[in-house]
Amino acid sequence: MSKLFFLALAATLVYFFARTLFSPIRKPAAKPQYKKGESEPATEMVQDPVCGVFIDANKALRLENRGVLYYFCSEQCENKFQKKIAQGEKL
Repeated sequence: MSKLFFLALAATLVYFFARTLFSPIRKPAAKPQYKKGESEPATEMVQDPVCGVFIDANKALRLENRGVLYYFCSEQCENKFQKKIAQGEKL
């Protein structure tokens, strides 16, 4: 019984060794290819002042306060920010 176990174990080890020996070498994933003359899409990332999350400026909620434009990831963060302004906290 133990001979059968060791034979099965040896066969398994030989199988995995042979599989790694003859498997093709994997190349690292390449960067996405763009057409000639077309550059990688540029997205401006901005940081939410409340939670610190970075978000796409085109998709963010905006609020202007005293000439400064602030960006938010959600309405909850925007509401928290407005409460801080109403309470007179430093930004």
